[in-house]
Amino acid sequence: MAGSLSSPHLVKDVYTKLVWYNSTDGKMYRDNGSSDVEVLPKLLSADKNTLSHASPGTVSSGDLFEILNNNDKVFSVDHQGALHLKPRTSDPTNNTEGTVYYNSSEGTLRVSVDE
Repeated sequence: MAGSLSSPHLVKDVYTKLVWYNSTDGKMYRDNGSSDVEVLPKLLSADKNTLSHASPGTVSSGDLFEILNNNDKVFSVDHQGALHLKPRTSDPTNNTEGTVYYNSSEGTLRVSVDE
């Protein structure tokens, strides 16, 4: 979008706060005057020190929130409020006190404690 219209009617000259959705990659962008810059949604509330998300309407399926590690879902909260942990077949390498994980080999939810 940056500089896509010919002078003197450049988008950046007309609009000071223009943000758009790119349906090709599913991301939001803004024009910083010379290039397109990805805009990340504000999820952290500075006044409450909380991570929050408000869906635009009623969600009846799928996840409301998820954390990915290289496109691999490791944590999510679904539309019912259920928490989902990535199934693990062995203990995590950093298994310090307070670590919570799902052992899919044993079908157990484990919490690490100091002995």
